[in-house]
Amino acid sequence: MILLQLLANCVRAEPIIYKTLETSADNIALLQAYVGDKLTWRNPHHPWRVDSRFKLTGVPTLICWENDMVKGRLEDQEAHHEHKINGLLSAD
Repeated sequence: MILLQLLANCVRAEPIIYKTLETSADNIALLQAYVGDKLTWRNPHHPWRVDSRFKLTGVPTLICWENDMVKGRLEDQEAHHEHKINGLLSAD
């Protein structure tokens, strides 16, 4: 999973993400990648926005990979909901 961080949404989501992952029975690797300051992130040509593996539109974004394929993702307005994170982790 990748957690991308920026300001208020990330401050709200980060403790919930960590708490949820710490209580999960699954063996999960969490990678945290930074998008830069607000001006850098707002650039429509930002590498995380244009890379076909990520296609980010907001942060934080949780992306769950399994066997080199995207299994699911939560966008910035969903990443702070514990039940959605659990759903992402248990999605088949």
